[in-house]
Amino acid sequence: MARGLNVDLVVEAAVAIADEDGLAAVSMASVAKRCGFTTMSLYRHVASKDELVWRMVDVALGPAPAYAFDGWRDGLERWGHALMARLREHPWAIDIPINGTLPTYAQLSWLNRGLEVLDGHGLQPGAAGDLVLLLNGYVFWALRLEVALGAQPPQPLVPPELDLEDLPYVRRAMAEGGFDDDPQLTAEDTFRLGLKRTLDGIAGAIP
Repeated sequence: MARGLNVDLVVEAAVAIADEDGLAAVSMASVAKRCGFTTMSLYRHVASKDELVWRMVDVALGPAPAYAFDGWRDGLERWGHALMARLREHPWAIDIPINGTLPTYAQLSWLNRGLEVLDGHGLQPGAAGDLVLLLNGYVFWALRLEVALGAQPPQPLVPPELDLEDLPYVRRAMAEGGFDDDPQLTAEDTFRLGLKRTLDGIAGAIP
């Protein structure tokens, strides 16, 4: 790349590598090679691999979109779909380690949008934040499941060779087809179903 090195170029290159080959392919060396500079030169712009990864998250998630909504449920449903769409563009984001913090502007922007949706519904800020993070957790897990299942052939939830003699409720559920996959169900259908169930649970916490 002919441009002079700067932090935006470094992060842009790192995101491109992750989009193509996954987060594991991102290293200071691979990013430097992509940029056309030495590895040591990157450290003038990002102090560590950890800082680079969080900057990548900031770019990948971006600020939460503004949208009109009709009530908290419609607002959170739109929030969930918007976040899933953003994550599907950068699925490596599901591999970012959880450390109990929200260190990027983008993450705080999504939290802020969720709090906006829940504002005025009688929830304390902490309780509202917990509900937004609950929904956030569902979206991330749903994509993790979608990616994992899409990378392997379909297989039964319960291996048929297992002895279920002492598991009567599992055995009955299997006999009644409770664990059978619906071949007509798409990944998007599965996500929507889980989102609906998550919102049903959140509804129980709204005064």
